Formats: sequence, structure tokens, C-alpha cells
Amino acid sequence: MLPLEGVTVIDLTSVVAGPLATQVMAQQGARIWKVEPFEGDRARLLGAIAAPGFSSAHVALNAGKQSIALDLTRNEGRELFRRLIPQADVLIHNFRPGVMERLELGPSALHELRGDLVVVRISGFGQDGPKADARAYDPIVQAESGMVAWGEDGPTLMPQWICDKNAGLYAAQAATAALVARGRTGRGAQVDVSMLEAAVAYGWIDLHGDLAFPESESRMPDIASVYRPWATADGWIVVVMLSQAEFEGWAQAIDAPELLADPRYADMTTRFLNWSDLRAFSAPRIAALSTEEAVARLANAGVPCGVVNRSAALPDHPQIVHDDFVVLTDHPQAGPVRRTRAVARFDGARPGLDAHAPRVGEHSQAVLAAAGFDPEEIAAAFETGAVRAPQETD
Repeated sequence: MLPLEGVTVIDLTSVVAGPLATQVMAQQGARIWKVEPFEGDRARLLGAIAAPGFSSAHVALNAGKQSIALDLTRNEGRELFRRLIPQADVLIHNFRPGVMERLELGPSALHELRGDLVVVRISGFGQDGPKADARAYDPIVQAESGMVAWGEDGPTLMPQWICDKNAGLYAAQAATAALVARGRTGRGAQVDVSMLEAAVAYGWIDLHGDLAFPESESRMPDIASVYRPWATADGWIVVVMLSQAEFEGWAQAIDAPELLADPRYADMTTRFLNWSDLRAFSAPRIAALSTEEAVARLANAGVPCGVVNRSAALPDHPQIVHDDFVVLTDHPQAGPVRRTRAVARFDGARPGLDAHAPRVGEHSQAVLAAAGFDPEEIAAAFETGAVRAPQETD
């Protein structure tokens, strides 16, 4: 049994941050009712497209969820939505501040429908303050939070939606923490996660380490420089040498025992301060080795190292193959789809991969039935046009 079995989550989120939060909860056993507008979650258009409405982001973020298509701009759609609330344990949304209140679905209204509901709100910059109303996408939050790499040509953003994903993970953890608290108190909760705050907190231990001690002259090492990949004769590797034993192993692996007598590299602190000199000396020696030989030498000398892989290499990565972590599945609309399994294992087991990312409204009828609608009510709901399901030919 997975830890969240028996928990129902209403997913009112779109794009990446919220869907990732509910994806994690789905993988841990929760039933997810994904409420989508008729045009679908914008994540359906994000990334590589295999079929209309089925992007690489959608099939990764929304597998295993039940989609119900509701028009929340209409009174009839909101009334249907309100009927779902008493059957749910958690509601997660990432609307901008004020949107749910304008729909008359703010936290107080939701708690009137179910007092012990956990309401999780993911926003770009928080629920109030000078930027609360600003539209926030991952690159904007990366920039505002200082989560960028600075080079001679200026700042460079991370080549991924890192702030979205980070906020989603914080939200999933906070939602489950609120469920644990509810089990003790019987009360619901309102949980707020700001993408900006999540990004700043995430970077505080390294990117912003210089801010920790305002009265100290000690400074963080340039991590981008220290961990910069090393070119081999036929590829790239990453090496980490923090301890003295690891540095001694490095000197052994590149046949440079003279490094051990150089006072510039006497300990980790001085090595970091003189890293450019160490790199200038060492780089030609690594470049003369093949990737295989460099990795073998470093491993034999006890130096942590890894090969820099491109995406195409991951399905054949020996550890990933051993773990059967990336699997090829057959999606009824999108065709062959590579997916990753759930990261967390419970008692050595992972959940299965039976369910696929749904069509918009694929489970509208099933969700209404699970929420207690009888067949006549379901038929009447569809007649209003406030809820939809795909046609069999879609």
C-alpha cells in the first residue's frame, strides 16, 4: 500500500509547478482529479508534441490523473465544482492571487464546504506585496531570485524549468505535512508557496552563501568554476575533490605528485582560492586521456567523477538500466512514450505505470460519479454544457 492511498486531491493547476506537486502525490498513491478548462492545461502544448494535446511535459506531469473538463467561468461549472469539494482531502491551485476569490472559491468558501480541506496555493511572488499581482513564469522567477550563472557575456538562465519544479516539490511536501497535521488536529489548513521564496531558499546554501555572514570577509568559492566539466580526448567529465585524500588521488591519477608539495593547494580552502591555477595546470593532462581512461584512473584513485551525458544517453545509462527507471510505454493517443518511474520507493517497491496522461475531460463522468452524482444528475450536468468529455474519435 502506498502512503497516500485513500487521499483525494483536486488539481486546479496548470503548466509545471502545480502539476509536478500533484504528480508526486499521484505516484505516492493519491487519487488526483485534474480539473481542466475545455482547452486543457497549457502544459499540453509545452515541449515536444506527439499528438494534439499530448506534449512531452503533459505525459510526464499528468500520468495517472483523472481529467474532468469544467468551465469555471460559468455558474453551472462552479456549482458542479463545489459538489466535488466534500469528497476531496486536498485542493491545489496556482492561480494568481484573487482569482479564486473572484470565482467565489477562496479558502473560506472552500472550508465552508469541507472544514478539514487542505488548500495549497502556489503563486509566483506570494499572496500580497508589491509583486503579488505580477505574472510569473519560470524564467522570470529565475531572474528575480538570482538563480542565474554569470559569465563574461552576462547572466545565463538554467536550461530547465527549475523554479517551477522546485516550487512544486515544496508544495507537495507542504501538502502532505498539512495532511499529517490534520490527522492530529482534525482541522484543515491553508498552505501558501511562493515560487520566488522557494527559489531563494533553494539557492541560499550555495548561490547566495556570501549573504550568510554579513560581517565576515569569508566568501563562497566560485562553484561554477570549481565544478566546471573537464574536457577529455573524446568527451567530458565532472570531478569533485573536496577531501585531502581525494586531492591526493587526483594528483596520482594525472601523474602530478608535485601538486601535493605546492602550498597553493595545501587544503580545500586554498585550493578553491587558487582553482584557476590548478585548472590551468591539470586541464592538458586530462585532455590527453580518453573519457574511459580518465574515469578508470580517477575511480582507482578514489576520486569521485562522472561522465557528462547528453539526454540521448540516459535510457542506456547502466545504473538507470539496472533500476529499470526509464521505461517505454504505449500511449493510446501519443504512441510510444518514454517515462520515468516514481523516484521514491516504499518498502523497496514503486507504484506501477498502468495509467497514462489523460485526454481533456477523459474522466469527467467517472469523477462526477465518484463525487456522488447519480446518472440523471450527470446527464443533466452535461446538458448544461458546463462539463465536457472527449468524443470516442478524439
